[in-house]
Amino acid sequence: MIDWDEIVDRDGPAVWRACWRLLGNRADADEAFQEAFVAAYELSKRQVLASPRAVLQHLATARSIDRLRARQRHRKRHEAVDDERLNEESAGDPSPRQHAEAAELRGELRQALTALPARQAEAFVLHAIEGWAYTEIAERLGLTVDHVGVLIHRARAKLKVSLGHFARAKEPGAGDGPSGRPARTTR
Repeated sequence: MIDWDEIVDRDGPAVWRACWRLLGNRADADEAFQEAFVAAYELSKRQVLASPRAVLQHLATARSIDRLRARQRHRKRHEAVDDERLNEESAGDPSPRQHAEAAELRGELRQALTALPARQAEAFVLHAIEGWAYTEIAERLGLTVDHVGVLIHRARAKLKVSLGHFARAKEPGAGDGPSGRPARTTR
């Protein structure tokens, strides 16, 4: 018999942070967190959970990505701009511009993740955001380590294309001509 109170105390904070990192919205993170625990509890009635934390992380990631996709569909339907911010503690005091750029990048990353196939998005999030090793991801998703590597590689390539304008904007002299003035375009 699983002691769910102990699991909530021990693994709950890490599972909630996984939801928060993906969603950046307390209410959505709370909902995804709760859905993950309910789904894990229901799953535990049908089968033995070898690693409840891994199951919870997997379910939390899947529920969070589902919420991101629903959010994206809602935005498209209503043509509304979601102007959410993360209330994370910062190491230093970023300038207003840096804060705005980071918020824009987070939003763009969330949107780009919703465009990835589910397995790619999940493998990427577990590795790049949650810090899981390829072997842990392979075990959790029932894949080979090589397949996990391919999924993450493909996700990175797609995200690089989707988010490439952020990297180009950071390059020194991006958009500037040799004189430091904006480059002229010719027709």
